[in-house]
Amino acid sequence: MNKKTIVFWLIYAAFLIFLYILSATDLIIKENEAKVYSISVLVDGISGENSANMKKGMDEAAYENNVDLRFPAVAENITMEEKLEIAEDEIEAGAVAIIIGNRWKDEIAGQIRMRHKDFPVLVLGSSKENESIFIDYAGIVKNLSENIIKAESTENKLCIVSEDFSDEDLGNVGRELKIQLETLGYKLGFAEGEGPKLEKQLNAFDKSNTVFVSLDKESTIRLVKYVSDNNFKAAIYAVGATNYLLGKLEDGEIKGIVAWNEYDMGYFMIEKLMKMMTDKNKITKDEISVFYITGEDLKNEDYIKMLYPING
Repeated sequence: MNKKTIVFWLIYAAFLIFLYILSATDLIIKENEAKVYSISVLVDGISGENSANMKKGMDEAAYENNVDLRFPAVAENITMEEKLEIAEDEIEAGAVAIIIGNRWKDEIAGQIRMRHKDFPVLVLGSSKENESIFIDYAGIVKNLSENIIKAESTENKLCIVSEDFSDEDLGNVGRELKIQLETLGYKLGFAEGEGPKLEKQLNAFDKSNTVFVSLDKESTIRLVKYVSDNNFKAAIYAVGATNYLLGKLEDGEIKGIVAWNEYDMGYFMIEKLMKMMTDKNKITKDEISVFYITGEDLKNEDYIKMLYPING
């Protein structure tokens, strides 16, 4: 082997060693590690079937923005103090922002801002808070009242059902809907809760001429089961869609649903929080638009894409 060949192989070996060092270590080139943002979501039932599409949107936005979503357990019967304690624990554990929903959302958001100045808090479902995302409640009332007026006689009694009328925003929807429909000559009643308590209230209504209006997904599921178990037909109007409820809409067991694009809503929640973290002076209140659908509308490709998202 001549000297030129030996030199060539030495240079080639050195080059291979150099490439190995580049790929296997950070001694020569140190890659910048992507910053991961920890965001805690304190919303009851967020991981359940009723919030599946919204969570798909959140997961997609989290993936695109290097966000680690945390979902601490929040019991339904928890007190405000206990929920606030969970929020504080999440902040101590490293959360850089929090999403608050369900009961005491406004009060807890206020407490966090008092204790942690400039800490980003997004309130889900509040029409009062500036840093919030909420459904178009006026649109819900408008869509329900307009479609009930078209289809239902004033001879029928209307029963408005909700799991919890103490929720301020849902309570306002119920009251506004009552005012709208009573003005047009309908007689209204209310039913609230779950289990035997709810069933006892529903039994007080005449099954032959009562139209049911459900203001939340949980109540709609209970109404569908109640009608099926008692073997009678009833017109049910609902707020909020899930795959199960859309199936009941298609089957004719639900007459109409006021819905919204939950995937986009979930995506926008994370996107908005990221903007809040980079521009603390930009405070906005964002309203999610709603639309009314029947079983026939489920053949429309535009509605199919919104209501059955496959991304996320």
